[in-house]
Amino acid sequence: MRWKYLVLILISAFLMFSIADQVLAGMGGGPMGGQQMGPGHGKALDMMEQGKSLRAGQGMHGLGFMHSAGNAYGQYVTFTIDNQTGNILNYGIEGNPLFNISIANFNNISTATLGSITRISNADGSIVIQIHDNPAAVINLLTNKSTSVTFTLADSVNAAKEDNFIRIESGSIVGYILGMGTVTSSVSATQVKMDASPNSAVVFRAAPVNMPMFGQMHKRLSQEIARNRVGMEVAFGRNGTYDFINYTAGMHLKVQTMDRDRIRLLVNATNLTGRIIAINLDNSSLAIGPSDRLRIRYDEQLIQCMDDPNVVFNGTDTPLCWLSPIQDRARVQLMIYAPKFSEHAIDILVEPEVTGTPTANATTGVPAGTPGAPGFGLMISLAGLLTWAFLAMRRKK
Repeated sequence: MRWKYLVLILISAFLMFSIADQVLAGMGGGPMGGQQMGPGHGKALDMMEQGKSLRAGQGMHGLGFMHSAGNAYGQYVTFTIDNQTGNILNYGIEGNPLFNISIANFNNISTATLGSITRISNADGSIVIQIHDNPAAVINLLTNKSTSVTFTLADSVNAAKEDNFIRIESGSIVGYILGMGTVTSSVSATQVKMDASPNSAVVFRAAPVNMPMFGQMHKRLSQEIARNRVGMEVAFGRNGTYDFINYTAGMHLKVQTMDRDRIRLLVNATNLTGRIIAINLDNSSLAIGPSDRLRIRYDEQLIQCMDDPNVVFNGTDTPLCWLSPIQDRARVQLMIYAPKFSEHAIDILVEPEVTGTPTANATTGVPAGTPGAPGFGLMISLAGLLTWAFLAMRRKK
């Protein structure tokens, strides 16, 4: 029986240590108080658990960052900012440690958070890092000058060159580091280094953790981002929250309507070339019943979604759509190819299934959703404008 008492003692000690660590972190002391630390051994998991507690205590649910003592706690993403160097430490996705990020000559930083986006820049704004809290955990680094970006990998992470990007993998997490513009890369057992020329970008994107399927599709999507064929990506989450990523200069998005049975997006671009729009719908974005299906309308015209995402990647001179099967009666991935741009309206609709009419878009239902939060459309539009303004400045220089 002694071993049982020993186990109880060890469990009690572990719980006391965990509680003390969380209290110290919230006060700015302890191991999570923004100190320079390696990207390994439980830091990301500790931050994710601590973040869940802090966010719940503040009634924060859905996409978006909460900051405390130099730490950023999102629904999916956690990290620490070193306020002196601008280094990003202990970056993790759902408690999985991935890497630290350091940038050469990145000094006098400023930090701002707008909902699901944390923006870190240097004094003259020549380098901007945008970290997104969404299932794909996107990081955008935009630069107007030559710089080197180093990803120091956590112990559990493997990295390898694959086609025109770096594939990194840690357990169930698979992600891609890629360059847009003139960017060269090198890989070792512990680091990935990206040397970026002026007017270029370094992007990290993971296969969305809320939809672990379609791995090859997300590899292809990363390739298309590097080729500048993906215009934007939108992730919808709980409580009317959403996150917008702009991959192409001059693209704008507005969420005009977000109801239980309809989401309407307005998109436009100064560049008329066709672009792919990727959309991630989480489990309370729309309320789809057991006899409902999703329908997509593009400029008021119904478009039939294909089963093969490569149809969208290859593109034609007509609008195209790919819609994944509903995952766990809760989540769905969507891609739309817009062949040319002015302003377009995209409607994602919940409609009753027609009896006896098979369709690739049939669903088996998801939990009820939550109406959109007031003011979020303005916030996401402002975030998009900040990104667009920086990208436009890059283009002019």
